[in-house]
Amino acid sequence: MDHLDDITGGDDKRGQALRRVLDQLARGNNPLLREMATAVQEGQLTLREAVTSNTYGTELTAPFHTFWTAYEEMTPEERDDLAARS
Repeated sequence: MDHLDDITGGDDKRGQALRRVLDQLARGNNPLLREMATAVQEGQLTLREAVTSNTYGTELTAPFHTFWTAYEEMTPEERDDLAARS
């Protein structure tokens, strides 16, 4: 999954977090996201390809928008706490 290092800028913490998310998606309830995460983990698909595809893009971006809305409403302290738990 070397392409994940490009996305995370080589940051180990971000890379580990991204890999954990992919692991969770690969075991999750959403069959489309399970398929996508497995394909990314196996190198059949890059995460960039998945996000920009018509097949997976909507499934991936909808939860992110929900998270981002909540994140933007957090105080700096709450953001720091969230980052520390990751």
